[in-house]
Amino acid sequence: MSHHRLRAGHVSAALVLVLASATACGPAEDAATTSKTGSAPAARPSGAASDGATAAAPNGVEKLPAAGVLSRARKATAAARFLRMRGNIEDGKDKFALDFRYAGRTKATGWFQQGKQRVEITRIGKDVYLKGNNAFWKAIGGKGAVQLFSGKQLKTTTRAADFKDLAGFTDRTAIFNEAVKSVGTWKTAGTGTVGGTPAVRLTGAPGEEIHVATRGAPYVLRVDGGPGNRIEYLDYGKPVDVRRPPAGTVVDGDAFQ
Repeated sequence: MSHHRLRAGHVSAALVLVLASATACGPAEDAATTSKTGSAPAARPSGAASDGATAAAPNGVEKLPAAGVLSRARKATAAARFLRMRGNIEDGKDKFALDFRYAGRTKATGWFQQGKQRVEITRIGKDVYLKGNNAFWKAIGGKGAVQLFSGKQLKTTTRAADFKDLAGFTDRTAIFNEAVKSVGTWKTAGTGTVGGTPAVRLTGAPGEEIHVATRGAPYVLRVDGGPGNRIEYLDYGKPVDVRRPPAGTVVDGDAFQ
């Protein structure tokens, strides 16, 4: 089957928007303990550990200038052992949705959707597993791809050029590095709450906002990028178990190079 070659297209724009607006990165790979790939029940953004915001002490970031708030927020978010990122993004007529959970820098699991196309993505180390619905595989490789991969997991790597954009959703460090390019454009704009967690609000260009917890660790809670564009950061410290799929469901992507 070496004459087949798959390419994952039509995701670059969404990934660029996510990378341009997100503000999270992670520490070294950690052990993990509980969750599954795919959508999950909505969770309240947590600016503190599992004890909740009501038990967390004020951290004082709302008294700092924007640069100081961002500095502390980056350090706290980077130090989080586990993290969930979900969001909705609009790029012209295109609408995207995503929901990912991270365990350190090299373990992640979640899903990405564009219209009727949906793909679940799991990363462990350099290995990436893709499980798309039929609409996803048809968009990539036509009916032949649907026949080959329906119900299967395509194994690729973080370095594979054809799936680099999709694998990018699992890279917290890359997301962070893109976000820091906008340093210097933010201003403090008062306080409020995000999902019940007290937060300070930073504003940038019209419609752009970053919300940082003012109790417990100063985690980033939400990033807004204008109408239809929002990234939420949830479940700080909540363990997530990232596992390889059963061997019988895996198709090795090297066969299609």
